Amino acid sequence: MIKNTLKILSLLLFTVNVNCQVTMIVPLSSIESDYANGVYMKDLDNELPFYVDTWEGVLNNKKYTFEFVKFTQHLFQYESGGDYSYSDMLKGKFKVVDLATGITLYDNLAATDYEDYTIFLTSLQSGGSFSYVDAQNCYNTADFQLYKVSGNPNQLHYNQFRLISYAYFFDCPYENQEDIPMFLPTGDLILTRQ
Repeated sequence: MIKNTLKILSLLLFTVNVNCQVTMIVPLSSIESDYANGVYMKDLDNELPFYVDTWEGVLNNKKYTFEFVKFTQHLFQYESGGDYSYSDMLKGKFKVVDLATGITLYDNLAATDYEDYTIFLTSLQSGGSFSYVDAQNCYNTADFQLYKVSGNPNQLHYNQFRLISYAYFFDCPYENQEDIPMFLPTGDLILTRQ
């Protein structure tokens, strides 16, 4: 039974890979959203590797550790049917430690699967724009910016945090988004490459 299931899954994956071919390569920084089926939004300017690393910073007696990883040519299948695209993606995970008590308040640094990363790059326009989605807490969503610090290739300026939305209609026990636990820093801080 297990062998047959593995064979079927392998055949399906092979079929998807055979049928999903790159039809056009465009820069990741492109803002066009209506591309032909099979487009590959590639990091042609090699901007993502700068972020790929472990970064740490302290704010309000809490130590924040961020890790960013680049996923190359990630396949996106759309629910509408056979449409698909590829993109180089920058995803992140993080940990928060209360320095006064030594207690870890949040930690998803063990994430290894694409879907388990809670932070993702949304745009490279004017610094890096990122979104955070907390699927464990009402799909609470926030945005923030990471700017390169001029003259220091080992620092990022984290700022412009803002809450975006949450799924109040999915058995969410919180009436207001501000009541949902938020583990990202809500103020500005400098992150240093480790």
